[in-house]
Amino acid sequence: MKRFLKVKIKTLKKTELLMKLNKIGANIRDISYDRDGVIIEVLSSDLKKIKKYLLSYKLEILDETGVYKVLKNIRINSLTVVAIIFGLILFLILNNLTIKVNIVHQDSELREIIEEDLKKYGVVPLSFKKSYQEYEEIIAKIKEAHKDKIEWLEIDVEGMDVYVRVEERIINDYQETTGFCHIVANKSGIVTRVLTQKGVALVTINDFVNKGDILISGEVKLNEEVKNDVCAAGEVIAEVWYKVKTSYPLEYVDIKETGKTRFNLMVKSPNAEYVILKSRVDKKLVQNKLLFHVGKWEVYLQKESEIVSVNKRYGEEEALNKALEKIREKLMIDPEKFREIIKEKVLQKSVNNDNLDIDVFMVVLEDIGVKKNYTKETESDTSDSKNNGDNNTSD
Repeated sequence: MKRFLKVKIKTLKKTELLMKLNKIGANIRDISYDRDGVIIEVLSSDLKKIKKYLLSYKLEILDETGVYKVLKNIRINSLTVVAIIFGLILFLILNNLTIKVNIVHQDSELREIIEEDLKKYGVVPLSFKKSYQEYEEIIAKIKEAHKDKIEWLEIDVEGMDVYVRVEERIINDYQETTGFCHIVANKSGIVTRVLTQKGVALVTINDFVNKGDILISGEVKLNEEVKNDVCAAGEVIAEVWYKVKTSYPLEYVDIKETGKTRFNLMVKSPNAEYVILKSRVDKKLVQNKLLFHVGKWEVYLQKESEIVSVNKRYGEEEALNKALEKIREKLMIDPEKFREIIKEKVLQKSVNNDNLDIDVFMVVLEDIGVKKNYTKETESDTSDSKNNGDNNTSD
């Protein structure tokens, strides 16, 4: 590789100097002019030739160029370079090292089984982390080896810790229930669907039912005679009506990022947090990403995004939509019961003290059936009391 040097030749007769350099055939790559001379980049092997033939000129080597300049800087700052390289190597090692393996489960016996399997596949403290695919293969092998004990297994890598979460398989010894129950309505409504799994349905589509009515009976009858008693099962979907009142604020604070960001390092100990650079942002959104931790000390890459807060006001229509969305979320909080909102109508709306007050009528499709237990003795006692009552009346 050719080595070029940056050389200054002092002279006031610059043109004459360049003609002499050309005459002796010096390999020059770049020329610039100084107040009292000429600066050239010349091949190092031609520097001796210039010194030999231009004895009357004063030469000064200013610097290396290209790769040689980089190597020179490395030699000068060798300790700094070694420290940076060592730091990067240490960071890469720590970032890919597993310090602790945590098996999350209450059963100590199951934890021991998982721990032994993890050792077999190299998931142990002070080992290097594995790839996502390798962890997936380990999960599959452990689950296959313990089909009767493990229902679900997950391996998460958080910093320098590996968390193994396991769900034990519970084999239920199902026994036939000896209790009896009806499915009764917990709300009033119009029936739209009946699905009977066990027992006898007492309602059909379009029937209006009141709260407490039996929808699916646990008594299985033939010719008005009870032949069997079961715990009724099934679902009864009905149209249920709601009149809801709610209030929604018209004033709100809109938070936006300005686009200005800054990165920082945050060190967290069990008792305190420390940042390397002092924050100069009053209002900010802070996001922390765990880089690594040693023992109880954690190092995070912290991203600070500057934000501004602006007071804004909803239009009446926008606030109305927000209020309706709030009502829908509350109604549909239990998707097993609430299936669909089929109709909604705003009955009244008004603005009071920067709030939008609304009354809304809603029709919801909902599973209104709940189990209600009964005993055979209760049913018999009820029948006997009815018979005794009839006898007393006839007397």
